[in-house]
Amino acid sequence: MRAKSAHHAQTFTAAAAALLVSAAAFTVSACGISDQSATKSTTTAVDPARAPADVRWENYQGVQLPIGGHDGPSKLGTTAAGYTRTPQGAALAAINHSTRLSLAPDGVWPQVAAISLMPGAGKDSWVLARAQISITAPANATVAPHIAAYQLTAYTLDRADLTVYATYSDASITATTETVRWVSEDWRLELPDPAAKTQTVQSVPAIPADAVKLAPAK
Repeated sequence: MRAKSAHHAQTFTAAAAALLVSAAAFTVSACGISDQSATKSTTTAVDPARAPADVRWENYQGVQLPIGGHDGPSKLGTTAAGYTRTPQGAALAAINHSTRLSLAPDGVWPQVAAISLMPGAGKDSWVLARAQISITAPANATVAPHIAAYQLTAYTLDRADLTVYATYSDASITATTETVRWVSEDWRLELPDPAAKTQTVQSVPAIPADAVKLAPAK
């Protein structure tokens, strides 16, 4: 992968308040968990390789996000909440939380973070970083990601680890590792402790063949 592509992805994630959650990672509690809707019940068998059903795409700040007709989010507004306790719900939560957090405009991000993030050092670090920048406009189309696929690396009813793949206008591809945990009847994003110096985003030459593909936005 070209060095330009890696720099391109890092610049986008940092400058846009860490789009896809990676670069600075993403309160504050004023809004709390009460804004969340109850999660839909499901009897679908656990199958990490199954793509979310009935996906439509919705523009958020210049980025198209997948919305599952069954797996969530079932509540959309300032925040996005209400995911099924399934691999598909976990993946959709990770994608929506990370992107919405990174692009949430000034005045909105505290509420979004309060609903979306697990408490911890990662959240604290992101809040401090976000408070020092201003986001008032949608993502530039030339650097905005196109969410293409994801791959679950571990899944239980309480935690999911996955890699989200995104493509860019220069044909580069990034792989972003993310973790969500099931808390208070919904999936919440867990950001890594900055002290661990975990690399969460990297350029890759291709999307793995066994990744769960998301149909392109129309």
